[in-house]
Amino acid sequence: MNRTLSVAKNRSAHSVLAASVFVLSLFTLIAASPSFARAQVSPPSPPQIIVSANGEVVISPDRANIQLGVETQAKTATLAAADNNRKQTAVLNAIKALGIPASAITTSNYSVAPMQRWDEKERKTVIDGYRVSNIVVVNVTKIDQSGAVIDAALANGSNRVAGLNFELADPSKAREEALTRAVAQARREAEVAAKAAGGSLGGLLELSVNSYELPRPAPMFAMAKMANDESAPTPVSQGTLTIQVGVTTRWSFKQ
Repeated sequence: MNRTLSVAKNRSAHSVLAASVFVLSLFTLIAASPSFARAQVSPPSPPQIIVSANGEVVISPDRANIQLGVETQAKTATLAAADNNRKQTAVLNAIKALGIPASAITTSNYSVAPMQRWDEKERKTVIDGYRVSNIVVVNVTKIDQSGAVIDAALANGSNRVAGLNFELADPSKAREEALTRAVAQARREAEVAAKAAGGSLGGLLELSVNSYELPRPAPMFAMAKMANDESAPTPVSQGTLTIQVGVTTRWSFKQ
């Protein structure tokens, strides 16, 4: 009986010892893992300042592109296309006569479509004829020629000005200047924020750039001649372009 009790006590002590060794081993493995070590030794994140800012540059455009069209109608597609080709050829010749090279003129759209209507008597859709549209884009490197190009096109058969846009041949310098101003503005605001918080601005930690051009109003130009001067050219106002660059910065904060 006593021997049996002694064996039972030994087995119980052995089980407790084995469980203790297992718990100790498990804790050792957890403590030795990289994530546990990082959680124990990683210092708190230092305070930071995040600032977004914009930089703008207003500049005059140095080129224009004009979309000019000829639309014709006829009973058949063949007749409408022939009339359109004749008028568009006259338009192109007039534009080239102004010194615009052929390489600066590109066809952007050519379409032939039936003109349909609903016949109430027949109770069906009928075709009354065909419409042909031909639009070309003229790239003008001298903006003051824009009015003359429009006038020449309208006088020789064009009956549609589909668009007039002003651009920069090389916007890179303007964007770089806008970026410089954006970063400088972000630094100034970060310095003010750091001082207001009772510290000073540290080094730049991160900088992201978002470059874009602001929408601009359509250029203004008169389609009709002046009442007292039928020979006056179409006046065109080019306006200005605004190049804007946005940045987001992250700085360290020194307390």
